[in-house]
Amino acid sequence: MTRTRNTQASLSDRPLVPADRVDGGALDEASRRAWTEAMTVRPFGDGYLVDCEGGTEYVSLAPSDCSCPESADDARCEHVRRVAIEINLGRVPPPAERTVPCRGCDRQVAVSAADSPPALCAECHLEPGDVVVDAEADEETPLLVVSEPGRPADVVALPDDDRTVASYPGNDGYPPDEPVVEAVYPQAVSTRRDPQRYLFPLARLRRPERGRGGRPNGATNRAATASQAALTGESDQ
Repeated sequence: MTRTRNTQASLSDRPLVPADRVDGGALDEASRRAWTEAMTVRPFGDGYLVDCEGGTEYVSLAPSDCSCPESADDARCEHVRRVAIEINLGRVPPPAERTVPCRGCDRQVAVSAADSPPALCAECHLEPGDVVVDAEADEETPLLVVSEPGRPADVVALPDDDRTVASYPGNDGYPPDEPVVEAVYPQAVSTRRDPQRYLFPLARLRRPERGRGGRPNGATNRAATASQAALTGESDQ
């Protein structure tokens, strides 16, 4: 799983929420001072770097420790407190996560350190049931996503074919390690037989443009109707 994070704030930035209440909870005096101080928290290895007017300190949370002199007398120095607040607000990832660029747009996303799926933000990630169009076709005929982005295109072989998805004609303009997505044409969806599945590099698929007022266009409506009919057993194909 991935999700978008705001991973860094300028030293001149003011707090995003009132200093006396963070994430719905009241702060004690020491935490209030830590929150109002000009600091930037950045993930670094298994810990965090905290940039402040006095320099840069390294904070680890397992156990809580900081490179500043005050840490020897107080395990919850202002830097440790600031890191904890930033994590609770979702501005930096917790220790078990890391930030990486989204494969689709380079936006920073937080992923589990143990994750192997491609790192994608919420806008670029596709899930089964999403409606998309093929950028190499008319960009109007809807496709229904049936699998999340998976293995790289240069290692996924086409069924009954010696070629990979990356080497298939029309896909040469996309990165060979682009995650592969499976999709079907909604009009082929039926309760009587499995539809033909097609493999695409993720970057080749686009979300259809919406009409005025944010309503889905006609192609999206038709795709949604076809897929819903199959789910309810109303398809006559």
